[in-house]
Amino acid sequence: MGDSVGVVLQNLLTGERVQDTLHQTATKTSACPMAPCNTKRCLGSLMNPKASDCDNKDVRGPGECRTPEEMKQQAEDFINQYFSSISSENSTDHKDRLSAVLDSISKYGTYNLTEQELAFGSKMAWRNAARCIGRIQWNRLQVFDYRSVHTAAEMAEALRHHIKFAVNGGNLRSAISVFPQRRAGCGDFRVWNGLLCQYAGFKQADGSVIGDPASVDFTEECLRLGWTPPKVDRFVLLPLVLQADGGNPEMFDVSDLALEVELSHPTYEWFADLKLKWYAVPGVSNIMLDCGGIEFPAVPFNGWYMGTEIGRDLCDENRYNVMPEVAAKMGLNIKNPASLWKDRVLLEVNLAVLHSFQKANITITDHHSASESFLVHMEREQALRGGCPADWVWITPPMSSSITPVFHQEMLLYNLKPSYEYQPNPWELRSKPKDPLDQPSSAGSTTPSQGAFSSRRRSVVTVSCQATILYATETGRSATFAKKLGKLFDHNFATKVACMDQYNARLLENATLLIVVSSTFGNGEPPENGLIFFNDLNQMVDEGVDLSNLAFGVFGLGSRMYPNFCAFAQDVDSTLAMLGGDRLLPIGMGDELCGQQEAFSEWLQDCYRISCQQFQLGDKETVRRQSLQSATGAVVEDVSYRAVTADTSSLQETSLKTVLSSFHSRTMATATVISVEELQAEHSDWSTVLVKLSTQGDSALDYVAGDHVAVCPANRSELVDRVAARLKLPDIDADEPCHLEMRGVNPDLYEAQGRSLLEWRTCDRFPGTFSLREALTHLLDITTPPQPHFLGLLVIYVDKMDPGSAAQLKKLEELAAGKTVYEDWKFENHCSLAEVLEEFTAVQLPAAVALAELPALGPRFYSISSSPSLHANEVHITAAVVKYTTKRGVTNYGVASTWLAGRKPGDEVPCFVRHAPSFHMPSDSSIPITMIGPGTGIAPFRSFWQQRGYDIQVANKGPGGPMQLIFGCRTDMTDNIYKSEIAEYRKESVLSDAKFCFSREPGMPKEYVQDHLRRPAVAEQLVLDICHNDGHVYVCGDATMAGDVCKAIQCALSDYAAMTSSEAEMFIKTMRRENRYHEDIFGITLRTGEVTATRRAITKRHWKSVLNRVITTGVLLGLKSMGSTSTPTSTSTSRRTSTTSRRTSMATKMDSVLEDIVWPGVKA
Repeated sequence: MGDSVGVVLQNLLTGERVQDTLHQTATKTSACPMAPCNTKRCLGSLMNPKASDCDNKDVRGPGECRTPEEMKQQAEDFINQYFSSISSENSTDHKDRLSAVLDSISKYGTYNLTEQELAFGSKMAWRNAARCIGRIQWNRLQVFDYRSVHTAAEMAEALRHHIKFAVNGGNLRSAISVFPQRRAGCGDFRVWNGLLCQYAGFKQADGSVIGDPASVDFTEECLRLGWTPPKVDRFVLLPLVLQADGGNPEMFDVSDLALEVELSHPTYEWFADLKLKWYAVPGVSNIMLDCGGIEFPAVPFNGWYMGTEIGRDLCDENRYNVMPEVAAKMGLNIKNPASLWKDRVLLEVNLAVLHSFQKANITITDHHSASESFLVHMEREQALRGGCPADWVWITPPMSSSITPVFHQEMLLYNLKPSYEYQPNPWELRSKPKDPLDQPSSAGSTTPSQGAFSSRRRSVVTVSCQATILYATETGRSATFAKKLGKLFDHNFATKVACMDQYNARLLENATLLIVVSSTFGNGEPPENGLIFFNDLNQMVDEGVDLSNLAFGVFGLGSRMYPNFCAFAQDVDSTLAMLGGDRLLPIGMGDELCGQQEAFSEWLQDCYRISCQQFQLGDKETVRRQSLQSATGAVVEDVSYRAVTADTSSLQETSLKTVLSSFHSRTMATATVISVEELQAEHSDWSTVLVKLSTQGDSALDYVAGDHVAVCPANRSELVDRVAARLKLPDIDADEPCHLEMRGVNPDLYEAQGRSLLEWRTCDRFPGTFSLREALTHLLDITTPPQPHFLGLLVIYVDKMDPGSAAQLKKLEELAAGKTVYEDWKFENHCSLAEVLEEFTAVQLPAAVALAELPALGPRFYSISSSPSLHANEVHITAAVVKYTTKRGVTNYGVASTWLAGRKPGDEVPCFVRHAPSFHMPSDSSIPITMIGPGTGIAPFRSFWQQRGYDIQVANKGPGGPMQLIFGCRTDMTDNIYKSEIAEYRKESVLSDAKFCFSREPGMPKEYVQDHLRRPAVAEQLVLDICHNDGHVYVCGDATMAGDVCKAIQCALSDYAAMTSSEAEMFIKTMRRENRYHEDIFGITLRTGEVTATRRAITKRHWKSVLNRVITTGVLLGLKSMGSTSTPTSTSTSRRTSTTSRRTSMATKMDSVLEDIVWPGVKA
């Protein structure tokens, strides 16, 4: 059948037929990867066809590269493949990258692959390797990027790490090390060995060989280079011979790393007396990676053995040829071929190999299992790519061929790029030295007895293992923790720290280590900058993407004031496990109310230690020391910053909206204040305001009832003045335009000159120019108590000459450690930055450091309390104005609520809309709605009844179903804030019912909204609505109230729907999953201090309880019995469990052990 419709391939056992269409994309340089066949002959059975036989012009030597035209063609094809693999084909990134690559080839004749492209290309080359039967593991290949090495000694250090990683205590791992690419006019980097671990072959005077005859030529090269073998024996490991940049080859001993297996037989005890053995890791090192037009001549690669490979090495007549010896031990007649003695010997030797490896717990596969897995791989490839290149001659095992399934499968042989290619032995390209003066350098000629080869090393391993650290945050806390992780991981990994919205989740298919730090928004939702990433992860689950190559760890930040504690982090953790990721350690979770810093420090140490063990990096003492140092907030790098006066002559005025958009990396809009109305009664000691904003028709502020508006407030001027007065301002005024600079290494100069060159560079944290006062007013958080990291900075800037410096330094160091002392200080005093700087007067903090290190002043979210239909081009906010007195007697003010309450008509309010689809009204207006909320929890419900009223009275959509409100406040006369409006909507039958619950009404018993739900008539009606009429329940307010409401509804279900407690709990979970139970939970209310103190006291009691239990049972904190890795149970991806179910399952397991509290360092 013609190529236009594919080649039909048949399985002769099953009769199944498939069409291979992938071959149509094969490279045009040869129809056959090893030998181009023609009408007269087929060279497909040749081991290594010569270039003259192949007539292949696509062959180059050292210093030779493809022409720019050829390279452009292959580069474009590869870049297209890469961006297609991450679902970004024809994207802006794709077009920009391709343009940059083609431009580089035009200018320099070549280009450099990114780390992600290199990983993808290396894996694809294995995937395309037609002769390999074990390709089902192609996506689990660990790619070590060693393109930055310069010397043979650095190559040796890199390969020592490669071997250690691959051996992994016998649980072998596939890996490839990629050394610098071939460049025009330069020498090659080469590994002279055919295999990383290889036995020598010593040729004797009579022509016989002691050892491996396949290694005779290379052994002679080693001897010529000055190698002195420790002994002449059958199993002597050869040294690594490495060549850097075309220079003289150097030798390095790695025999201490080679894992060898002594061979024995399960039934023949005499087999062990033969003293046979073999090395565990088959590291092929004479191949070249051809990727995107670039050639990498040194790419040693390893997988693990199929037993028959070792069986052939031992039994082939041109190798060890142990068959006569074994036959004699077995008592077989070797003179008569018809006795099948060879078959019997080969079987027993292969059985001995498998038995010995399995006995030693070293990875190996048998040829039957390998054959079956290859057919699975072919089936997958047929579904994914339309074909699978395969060389039947090589794929079919060398023994028992016809009883393996691959024997009966037709295959098609063709060449795809990227690919691995054979290349000439490097010593064949060099002239032999003629006298001792031409011998290699002394580093390569020392004998094992003199010190076992070169010991010159520079640490290159640190740049080989990539660690990706992602964060998602609303307030910036997760970003701070992630950056601290990044500093620690930089000790041993090439680390990238990024926000989730700046990272393509598809890149995880080529990543090896991922650490996630994330907070949770509202009632278990992702932070906005984590939403797209999480959706992409779930899409990958649906597509059946395999991330088994990825090791990961997750840490969640949250507050137990919210019912779904650290829910988003738990969702990410379970989703990564569903994708096949290797969970390094259990998820860590830090509670903002108590012990968050300690929890993170404990988890950080474990995560780093286990990651280093996983990738064979660092000795234990170094890891322990580095972990402890970086885990404490008191240790801070002394980074240089300076604020530089801007040239005002050329400055253009920038709007606040533009500055905030750039600073927060999101598009801001500007609303204008229409009015600010006090909702509380005159004699009330609280304040609640209704702020009406005009959107002026800006579509960016379009919303639906139930959505949120985020306001970017400003700090109070009095507080800004106090902070500015305590900062050091050398040569600059607080109101003078400036820009921030930091002193660091210029990577371009470092690359060009090979040494660190420090220079002042613009710090990109701030957009353009600004004054210190503007930054402190609009951009930086100066009200939240400083974190341990920032207090550690203050330690650095204590003036030791100040009389009170000693006592202040001691206290700052205690607080900066982030322990219980800090937690108590933070919650009891709630000190602003101004208070801290005024207390620690010995601190001389430079303004530039404050600008660089203070957290961002984040936007504040409010439930919109207006209908977009009724109030076109308006957004209404119902805000409780926060004001409280600390134990110190200091009055603190809520940043956003105080700022909003002070706005005047015409003032501008920078803001944006955050959509909340999980809190929208049902599309079917006939469905019953129950709205429950105290205080400002009524805000979104005002938008609901206004929208329902508009639909009925203006849009003529019909009366709608029952809409019931249950509202709680202190007294009817002081803070029943929308009483008159509610009465109007009840009169017009928009609201079917409205109940008020008063907690401080004179002459009446206290009643909260949860108490009202326990009234028999209310509970019975609610059960009828939600069980029989598909009713929806909406709850808005603080987390404590929301939890109590949920319990009250569960009690109602038990009483009036005959459900058990567990059934009622499951019913609520089902409602959540069906999006019928909605919660809009917020942390700041007029009762925030009271609620926080209560929850914190409960949390601390739980911590002490858990600690006592741990001590009683003799468990040591910080020591986990998890081993070096923790592999999740295999999970089917054919059907994806809902996010809520996964979250609930995990939470249930944790709660059953730790009673709602997770103590870091203790394994359940």
